[in-house]
Amino acid sequence: MIESITDSFIKKITRSLKRGKQVHRRLPQGGLLYIDRPLPFLVLFRHPAGEPDHPTADFLKANASYIIARQEQTEELRPLVQSIARAMADEFGAFMIIELTAAPDNPAEAPLFKVLGPEKHLPTTTETIAKELQSIKLTRIHTSVEVESNEPLLQEPLCLMPEEDLKKHSVLMMGLQLKPIYRNATTGKIYPLLLRTLREKVANAIKKTVFDFVSVQTTHHPVHFQALGRQSVNRVVWRIDKQLTSISDQFRFLLLVTPVNNNEAWAEFRKAKYNKPPTFHYRLMPIDADHLKRKLYNISIEKVDDPTLGYLFRDKRHELDKMLTMLSDRNTPDFLYSSMQLYGTVTDQLLKVAEGILATIPEPERSGKPDIIPVPEFVAQAEREIAFLKEQYPDLDSGVDVRDDVVGLIVSKGRLNVGTDARIPRHRAEALIQHEVGTHILTYFNGKAQPLHQLYVGSPGYEELQEGLAVLSEWLVGGLDQDRMRILAARVVAVYHLTKGCSFVDNFWRLKDEYHFDDETAWNVAMRVHRGGGLTKDAVYLRGLVHLLNYLKEGNELEPLLIGKIRQDYIPIVQELIYRNVLRPMPIKPRYLLDSSIRPKLEQLKTGISVFNLL
Repeated sequence: MIESITDSFIKKITRSLKRGKQVHRRLPQGGLLYIDRPLPFLVLFRHPAGEPDHPTADFLKANASYIIARQEQTEELRPLVQSIARAMADEFGAFMIIELTAAPDNPAEAPLFKVLGPEKHLPTTTETIAKELQSIKLTRIHTSVEVESNEPLLQEPLCLMPEEDLKKHSVLMMGLQLKPIYRNATTGKIYPLLLRTLREKVANAIKKTVFDFVSVQTTHHPVHFQALGRQSVNRVVWRIDKQLTSISDQFRFLLLVTPVNNNEAWAEFRKAKYNKPPTFHYRLMPIDADHLKRKLYNISIEKVDDPTLGYLFRDKRHELDKMLTMLSDRNTPDFLYSSMQLYGTVTDQLLKVAEGILATIPEPERSGKPDIIPVPEFVAQAEREIAFLKEQYPDLDSGVDVRDDVVGLIVSKGRLNVGTDARIPRHRAEALIQHEVGTHILTYFNGKAQPLHQLYVGSPGYEELQEGLAVLSEWLVGGLDQDRMRILAARVVAVYHLTKGCSFVDNFWRLKDEYHFDDETAWNVAMRVHRGGGLTKDAVYLRGLVHLLNYLKEGNELEPLLIGKIRQDYIPIVQELIYRNVLRPMPIKPRYLLDSSIRPKLEQLKTGISVFNLL
């Protein structure tokens, strides 16, 4: 930290910016200068004389170019701001300064936002910020915006740049005054959730305003307003990302809630003529859930000043908390309640779709023995697909494990686990390989190719989009048959009745008697839904498919969804991080996106297609 802002210091800052470098320096009395890279704007905050206002100063930290200082430093600050403005105006053709302040004394009649803009110069920029601020929605808080002249910013004692200099160097000076609703006016206590929400929304409004200004007035033409965000990510972000990933990597959730005695339990259930609930056994717990929770909440996510990354990390912590609670409650009634919070339940609309599929698709005819592919042959086919992905991304370190403690197929930590007794119809083999390898393994390693680990660990709620993509891939390669659709629908129905208090035995008999599934299929569906104490995850396959088809019908693209294990509403977050160069282009594409013969099906999805039209 420097003791004063000297001419020498100012020259060093300006020289660094002219060379295209980042500037990150401490200023006197706890001030901060941060410019991520040469940019045609600067956001400024000066602590009022006397007691500093750190909560309002925190609004600036979401921006890529800002100065936090004190009002009493104005004399020293003036040449620094002028030097930066002139250098960047020379670089880009124009420059913009936005000064943030908090309204005094929080009077009840004050507007939520007051914009100080030039009365005659660039009215469209003033209109843009007013419009963006007006669109901010807060629970039970009225959003009001007033626009006044920026004359107070051009007068002593607070003037940083004379009006003649502003005109001479094509610099726009604006002010934004906030009503400090995030602070209790009597006690001074901060409301952290309101502060965080408002900070994120104001940061976006500022970026959109700057985008409007620079696109018209400067030589800098960002492709999107988010491209004006911070590209450099500080070390605390990578440390927290690593800490969350470390906790996530210490347990394999699905394996821990899947019975290890499936065959024995099935034989016991058959022997009891399907009238006595089976006894399931699970893997020994390899973790102390309470200990991991303590570590989880010791992670200082509040130190992340990037709103987007902070939201992503808080979301992941909440999910890990729920998972650890479920593991603690495994095989108890409480397991179901956490499952409903984590994976959701079945809406009336989804139940209608599932019941419609079961009513529309006839019960399959069983003529002769099905052609079952031997497990070694399926494994060889899956390994060929993994090799195909590895050609695109040599760092892909995956494989297939045949295990006697796995039922069917499960992908865990980027590897495919195949049960020794897996019965896979030959005509479904390619579809299941695209489901497991072409979706789950592919998105795991696409996520792992990113600097942000959360993209391969999985964002909270990613399963719905993942399974929707995986089932859609089955259809694209021609392997989504009527049997498969009936099973996906049966899972939804079974989850619905599970959440209404239905027992294992009742759910099993409903699948047999009402929906005419054979004994083994009814067992598999009931086992998956009732495992652990009641797992509602199996409803996400059909729900994810329905939501994905609607997403594609709206004209959205399929490819961006494969960048990692994300959920659908994370797309704007991922897109923002791509614009900011925090994330890289994905290295691996599935076979169906590269196969020209499948392109007509992809085009068909954009025209609008329902689950009933897939068959």
